[in-house]
Amino acid sequence: MAWAEAPIGGWQVVKTIEEAVEQLKRDPSHPVRTRVGDLTIEVRAVVEPPAQKSAAELFAELGPWAGETTEELLEMLAEARRQGGQRAVPEL
Repeated sequence: MAWAEAPIGGWQVVKTIEEAVEQLKRDPSHPVRTRVGDLTIEVRAVVEPPAQKSAAELFAELGPWAGETTEELLEMLAEARRQGGQRAVPEL
């Protein structure tokens, strides 16, 4: 990995934006600084929120009703919520 000769403010600075992207691919948890012309820029990876699933998609994943009890269905829905559901569910 090619680093610039002098770190800026204690940061190592990669020589090109392409090197910054490659470094982020190897370790997306740490931002990378690089020089573009007279600017020093910091590039970081962001975590995309998981795509929300509709109730219809969730029920399609569960498959056809196979005699689950109300408690079992509620537990399946609660587990889906724990894994990333974000919308409020009205009282039953």
